[in-house]
Amino acid sequence: MISRTLPILANRTRVAGVASLLLSCSLVGIMESAAQAINSYTANFSEKELKLSHPVDSAWEKWFQSDIGYQRMVERNSPFVELVNDATSTSPITEFHLTIGDNRFNFTPVVGTDLVQLGRTTPGFALTSSTTTGGDDLVVNIGGGGLLPGQALKFKIKLGIDPSFDAAYKSSFGSSLPDYRTVLFDMNGVNVYDGTTDKSSADNAAAYVIFTPGGKSDTTVFPDEDVAVSQYFNNNLRGGCCCAGDPVNLFTLEGTVPIPEPGSLALVMLGIAGFSRLGSRNRRLAA
Repeated sequence: MISRTLPILANRTRVAGVASLLLSCSLVGIMESAAQAINSYTANFSEKELKLSHPVDSAWEKWFQSDIGYQRMVERNSPFVELVNDATSTSPITEFHLTIGDNRFNFTPVVGTDLVQLGRTTPGFALTSSTTTGGDDLVVNIGGGGLLPGQALKFKIKLGIDPSFDAAYKSSFGSSLPDYRTVLFDMNGVNVYDGTTDKSSADNAAAYVIFTPGGKSDTTVFPDEDVAVSQYFNNNLRGGCCCAGDPVNLFTLEGTVPIPEPGSLALVMLGIAGFSRLGSRNRRLAA
């Protein structure tokens, strides 16, 4: 009886060992995929659309400097957002969410009733937009299959002033337009509306995206960005043109959704543990 049982147990042990090895290889493969395949995005913000396409080009920088102070004020009230679905992603982005930061302001239509306007350098995308929380939260829906991995999308947003703050704003800044660098965050930690100078992200804008499939990314909050030249904002306009003392800005947020989900790894690990216990039990029986 024992002579018949031992070969069977030995075979079971070998099968369990092979299965455990295969599952271990699967786990290694999944962990390697998790390290490489990550749904992630980058969101760049600038007052000029072409700055997003030429971020570090000195020739383009000279061209950017050729505007006048009033034009720059208008552009800084309606900045461009470049949303990039990183090439390592495995899913399209179907939604982009952005909070206002300083809630004395709001997202207001760029043209007509449209809260966003598609950039000229990335045509062909179907965008719809809406706000929640009284205009403090902007939602941009990307139709037609979404923003695919490796693709970039540019669109313009615009900032308005809440009616309850309008009189106070105009008493300090007249009929000028609020600068996105004073609403989405504070330049160098200076809140020009409160007169405070401590760096804090408590009243700063935050962004996240929705991958389909893949779900919601983490929420990334703007820090109080360091800006070399910060005295020109709202009605504080620089004079003349071609002023190298007022560079065009570019700010970046990033977020990720790891793949796979933790449950997938847990299931594989439980399977390995189960086969490992089976192998141990067979060896004890064989002994």
